[in-house]
Amino acid sequence: MHSPQHDIERANLDRLTAEFLKHGGAVQQVGHQMSNAPATFTINPERSPVYAHLFAPVAPMEVPETNVCPLDVGKHAALIMADAAMGNAPKWIARKHHMTEKYVRQVARDYHITFHKQR
Repeated sequence: MHSPQHDIERANLDRLTAEFLKHGGAVQQVGHQMSNAPATFTINPERSPVYAHLFAPVAPMEVPETNVCPLDVGKHAALIMADAAMGNAPKWIARKHHMTEKYVRQVARDYHITFHKQR
């Protein structure tokens, strides 16, 4: 930026630098890697009391014997039921659990699960 005020300040800095060097001063250039600043502070979420519960191991859900089948449909129904109770839409539930939306809706029909949101 060029303006008369900036030019005056540049000339003043040049004059002061020349005086400093003339009286035996030395200029040392320091790069950005040579900073004495401490390392940046980061929060470890696994040790934080706010987020630690998200990393705690979860006990496996027990599904009654009547819902257990070879294809784990009972476990899927439990997951879908929990997400539906939280107000999630079938499309979102399908993405979250790596299922198709058609499968989520079919399991919901079989287990009489209602969704608060449809899309």
